[in-house]
Amino acid sequence: MTGIELGRQLALLGAEFAVAPPDAESGAQQNAAERWKALGQRMRAHLASGDPAIRRLRDELGLSEVAYWLTMLCAAVEFYPDAAAAISLLAEDERLHLVTPLCFARLMFQALGVPFAVGLAEAVRGGPVEQLGIVEPEPTPGRPLSQQPLRLAPSELRALLSEGEAVGEAMPILMHREPPAAGTGMDPGFVARAAELLAERGVLAIRCEAARTGRQLAMDLGTHRGEDAILVTLGEELPDVGTLGRLRGGLPVIDLFMYAGAKGFPEAYLKMLAQRLAALVVVIPWNATTGDLPTVEVDHFTLDDRRRIWALEVRDAATADGLARRFRVNLEDVRGATRAARDSVRVRAGNHSEPSLDEITEQLLAQGARKMGRLVSRLRSRATLENLIVPPSLRHQLEDMIAWHRASPKVFEEWKVGGRTQLGRGLTCLFTGPPGTGKTFAAQCLANALGLNLYRIDLSQVVSKYIGETEKALAKVFDEADAGHGVLLFDEADALFGKRSEVKDAHDRYANIEVGYLLQRFESFDGISILTTNLRNNIDEAFTRRLRFIMNFPLPDGEARRRLWEQALPSQDHWDRSIDLDVFAERFQIAGGNIHNIGVAAAHLAASSEDGILRIDHLVRSTFRELEKAGMSRSKEDFGPLGAYLPGRM
Repeated sequence: MTGIELGRQLALLGAEFAVAPPDAESGAQQNAAERWKALGQRMRAHLASGDPAIRRLRDELGLSEVAYWLTMLCAAVEFYPDAAAAISLLAEDERLHLVTPLCFARLMFQALGVPFAVGLAEAVRGGPVEQLGIVEPEPTPGRPLSQQPLRLAPSELRALLSEGEAVGEAMPILMHREPPAAGTGMDPGFVARAAELLAERGVLAIRCEAARTGRQLAMDLGTHRGEDAILVTLGEELPDVGTLGRLRGGLPVIDLFMYAGAKGFPEAYLKMLAQRLAALVVVIPWNATTGDLPTVEVDHFTLDDRRRIWALEVRDAATADGLARRFRVNLEDVRGATRAARDSVRVRAGNHSEPSLDEITEQLLAQGARKMGRLVSRLRSRATLENLIVPPSLRHQLEDMIAWHRASPKVFEEWKVGGRTQLGRGLTCLFTGPPGTGKTFAAQCLANALGLNLYRIDLSQVVSKYIGETEKALAKVFDEADAGHGVLLFDEADALFGKRSEVKDAHDRYANIEVGYLLQRFESFDGISILTTNLRNNIDEAFTRRLRFIMNFPLPDGEARRRLWEQALPSQDHWDRSIDLDVFAERFQIAGGNIHNIGVAAAHLAASSEDGILRIDHLVRSTFRELEKAGMSRSKEDFGPLGAYLPGRM
């Protein structure tokens, strides 16, 4: 029998004897005592069962026996009309169908012998069940507190209808638990001092540039206290205070980055929530105000922080150091990637062996790409610097970029070059040149050489006509890229980084605000960003001052074109021996992107032929179509001797 059914029996039995006149001679009073005793025994036996509602309300939320039965009685009047009618008889008010503290105290005394004052204290305004948001008072003017009705909260009704789901599973929030680690990721002394402040005040706000740094400190506080960190990520709407007020079995951590960034800091809401919880940690953006709540500030992860974080999962110190220099992630990210890699190994290999570090880093990169969402496109390729055909000077600059990025932790954090400021530590580059000269391909080669993702910013998703939306979208892109998952590629960057104009209307003013925001964000960005443009003069000078490298990709010369033709085509095993690429390289002064397109088209023509051999006519036809597509001259005179291979219609 469920607790709700027993709550119904409690109400019905109370109403039965409330309306029946006492009759000592007929033995009615003795019968009543026996029936109350029997009901009390069933209620105690129920508490010893494995009912899901008992586990959730008593074990997880810590409700007392009396508070549990108050919840069941309030639920009974929602589920059973006769229980609601019985309550109106007990309250001697036909208009009232909700439980009152007075009725509840009397029923508890009759069934379980609970002192009247104890039952009343559990049910009056401000009691533990109301504090947890399980029941809500229905204020009725003119009634004493002991006769104020109590209503089951909608969230609790949903939980009971879901057959006792665990806390959080019935909540409309994103939540998960992180168990204590073997040590803290951030400086242990700093964590201990923050923990003291949390213990003294019961609530602590963590102000940070990126949510992952604040969440790391919150997890460290859980580790310091020896309990789980219950990480709750809120959107732009706040759930009922009672919903979050029921969190138990760990340190509640509310991530308000998305909410505070859109609507400001909900100080009153958090104060009410803190009253319902033994301790509360709140993670907020750097620019959010916190009123009089105790607040600590955390900056970007230091190299030592990252070493400690990786050392918690990777035993080898040298390996942990290498990963710390490569990624700026928190323990939550590392654990998530490790779990995903372990699952992948199990599915692929059919065993429970531990994943390799390469498998973990692969999952970490994939995890970072998923967090970017629809704002970016992840460009995948196996291109290496050996595949990049550019002048030697450009290749040397790309090698210098790789060396710069790998040496940055030593230069900025160990040698302390650059002073105390975090500004200007990122690696921002500009690739200029005509279309098809290899700018995007070079970015792919660079990302692969560094073992990072390459994210191409989708301007159609990022740039918005609504005021402030562009900045919000870009903030998410930069925050995730700050973790070191990948390289940001802004193709056709003049669309975002164009010169600011004279303000003539509101559109100009807000366009200039977007450029100003980008300038500020680039100043604090620690990662790699690459801007590509065909029109260098259209880039705002304020951006060019912040660039580490500016590289001009010229059209390839004859020798480079010859190598590009070889690279664009399948292996020579599939060629007709009469093909002479020198002729194509000398006659057609086109970019590498055009040559690549020709190679792909010619390969398809060859593959669809009867013998599967690449012939010169395949190359000529594909070249003609590429020139036509690019709007370039394509007469038979331009093809010279190769014009003999053009079909008549061309």
